[in-house]
Amino acid sequence: MISLRTLALVALAVGVACVDEPTHPAVGTPSDSGSAIGAFVTVDNPNAGVGQTVLVTVGLQGSSTKVGAYNGRLHFDPTQLTLSAEVPVTNDGLRVSNPKGAASGVIRFAGANAAGFQTPTLYTASFVVRGSSFASTLSLEIDELTAAKTLGDLTTRLKVAQVTAGGAR
Repeated sequence: MISLRTLALVALAVGVACVDEPTHPAVGTPSDSGSAIGAFVTVDNPNAGVGQTVLVTVGLQGSSTKVGAYNGRLHFDPTQLTLSAEVPVTNDGLRVSNPKGAASGVIRFAGANAAGFQTPTLYTASFVVRGSSFASTLSLEIDELTAAKTLGDLTTRLKVAQVTAGGAR
């Protein structure tokens, strides 16, 4: 679990970085409003058989606003999938995850970058398939999605798609 101290340090870093740029609009200004942002989970092979390894990715699409911070959870049935390894995402900010909940089917992930992330990928991991309906057990929760620089709340624009064996819906 992310410690309160770590979150405080991230908040301080984001706050300090924004102080140096006073020309940016205030939180909630029109630059943070706009079209919907899609959050999704993809599986590289939704038809994988038992014993095969699949790559599961959490990402965003449809935002012209750079994301400065996020916090979410990937849920899955641990009888259908077993975490094999987390895959590092582009090193363009602070990214953390807590795979300790994988045994119960929850992986928490978060990130912060005052200037905004360059990649729309939030989290990636490989899993070993344990059951044929593994893809339908994946679901996503995004608790926080904040714009870079303005710190505007982007969750009001967020549309979360779940994954099935046929792909995102």
